[in-house]
Formats: sequence, C-alpha cells, structure tokens
Amino acid sequence: MAANTAPRYTISGDYSTNSTITTSATMGPVALTATGDFTGVSANHVKVFTGDTTNGSRLVGLHFEATGINVQTVARVYMNNGGSQTTAANNALVGQLTLPATSASNNSAVGSADYYFPGPSGYADIPPGFTVYVGLGTTVASGWVVTPVLGGKF
Repeated sequence: MAANTAPRYTISGDYSTNSTITTSATMGPVALTATGDFTGVSANHVKVFTGDTTNGSRLVGLHFEATGINVQTVARVYMNNGGSQTTAANNALVGQLTLPATSASNNSAVGSADYYFPGPSGYADIPPGFTVYVGLGTTVASGWVVTPVLGGKF
C-alpha cells in the first residue's frame, strides 16, 4: 500500500457561512420559503456554505435551529459545482431531513435538527468553489436558521 503523500488537515475552522455569502445573515441564512423542486434551481434556496476557492473545505453537516412557529417540512440539501445555480445539471440533491413542527416558547427549546453528510467518512470534502444550498419543501411561518457544522478550510 502506498503512503499518503498529500494528507488533508484543516488550516482554519469555519463555523459560519463564510465571506462568500453576501446577505446580512453572516452566521447562518434563514430558510423560510418553499422551493418546490428537486433540482436545486429555485431562487428560494439559501446558500449555506462555499468551499475555499483554492483548496476546498471539509463540512461535517448542517445544524437547523427553528426561530419560532413552523409547520413540519423537509429540508433538501444540494451540492452545486460552482456553476449557475439555476441550471439543474450544476446541482445534485445529496440528502433530505424532516424538520418537525415547532411552537414559539419562552421557557423551553423551540426545535432543532442536524443533518450529517452520508457516506463512510461521515463528512463531505467540498471541492474548491463548490457550494451547498438548502431548500424547504413547505413554506414555514418563522423559518429555520441553517449553520454549517465543523466546517474547515484546507
């Protein structure tokens, strides 16, 4: 067996949507409006993470935190190859997660869920410039904040 001559270690953590996200929600966009597709082309998808443009990044999963009252829905996770998100061939549906109905409360947790990337490694190595998008199956009242889990840049 040949030795690994190019081991991959993260050089910095990235527990945010990173600087490529240009919305005001720098620590996690809010998914609120239904996307109505399985191709990733809807303008209602939210950009969650972009791999480092030089070396790529590692992403373990996504954390979903309810911001109040929501009906049950599904979150669909897409990987985009860095091309136009409105072109279906540039997107791949990589997983889905049922998000529970939630109620607003001032004395108990509202609701949360975690999505972990499938596969034997338990994480996704995001190629340079690739982007992760999330879309909801049903429009919800308050929304879900989506934050990358244990992301790191190579």
